[in-house]
Amino acid sequence: MIGWFILGLLLLIFAWLLWTPLRVEIDTASGIFRAEWRYLCAVQWLPDEGLDIIRLEAPFFRRNIRLSGVEKHPLKKQEKPRKKPVSPVKKNKRMSVGTLWRLGRNFLRSFKIKRLQIWWDSDDFIWNAQAYPLAHFINMLGVGQVRVNFMGRRELALVVENRLGRMLGVVLYTFITKR
Repeated sequence: MIGWFILGLLLLIFAWLLWTPLRVEIDTASGIFRAEWRYLCAVQWLPDEGLDIIRLEAPFFRRNIRLSGVEKHPLKKQEKPRKKPVSPVKKNKRMSVGTLWRLGRNFLRSFKIKRLQIWWDSDDFIWNAQAYPLAHFINMLGVGQVRVNFMGRRELALVVENRLGRMLGVVLYTFITKR
């Protein structure tokens, strides 16, 4: 009986991990650069405190880490490589370019854009005038909001979400189906 309870609990935790969203949030106006696995862990870059400081967060754990303070370990003495016996040549099974293309395309389609706002100014009136119709066309597609301005404002606000289960499903779908 206890075994079934533990198995059910493990399956429930596994399903929760597959369902919990992975989220990337970038907001240059407020200085937010964050990647998180909702309710589990997060990594945030803190450019206001220094260009090399990141914050790691998990339940009951929060720590700022300075990346420049991480030292590389010195290399140990390398031993002479031992000669291996010659084995028969095995064929490398490589994925075809078409399979890689389908996998990349389907993987990108699995992401959901929750928020996309771009304010752009190229500091050149002609380029801004040429980019204005393109921004209007992108706004009509409904992907996000792209605004061309003539006042020097450059900002990006992006929130993208995906789920581990959705990514796993894309990989399985790509390799199971043949086209």
